[in-house]
Amino acid sequence: MEPERFKIKSTIILAMFSLFLLAGEMQAGWLQARPGLPYYNVDREITVEGQIEDIRFEQRYEKRASFLILQVKDNNSGEIYEVETAPAWFFQVDFHQGEKIRLVGSLTEVNSGQKKLIMAREMRLQNQTITLRDRRGFPAWSGGQGWQRKRG
Repeated sequence: MEPERFKIKSTIILAMFSLFLLAGEMQAGWLQARPGLPYYNVDREITVEGQIEDIRFEQRYEKRASFLILQVKDNNSGEIYEVETAPAWFFQVDFHQGEKIRLVGSLTEVNSGQKKLIMAREMRLQNQTITLRDRRGFPAWSGGQGWQRKRG
């Protein structure tokens, strides 16, 4: 009876460990860069202070809600950045063309370097700080690491 009980326990432990590994692989696959899609790279974070030049909503990811996309002109360089923020439903504030904004995000280049894209982590406007991602880049809207919206 003892060897059979040991065999059942071993099988259960092995199955649980396998599920744990599988879940980790699935999560890692979601977080890794997918061909053609930008990803958040904490090593490429920049801070931009400027003003909102354009506001639009765009379906960025298949079967996902439309994202709020901003075009922001940097006060220092005059450079215009496309800024991917978060799904439109995430926001409780209105954005206005010409409004001043300070943002922190991961800089990436798309279309073979023709366009500079910032994936925003934090935005400051209207005397509010809106946290879109945690310091490691996990989206606050996905129910992951940074699910709590922080305003201040």
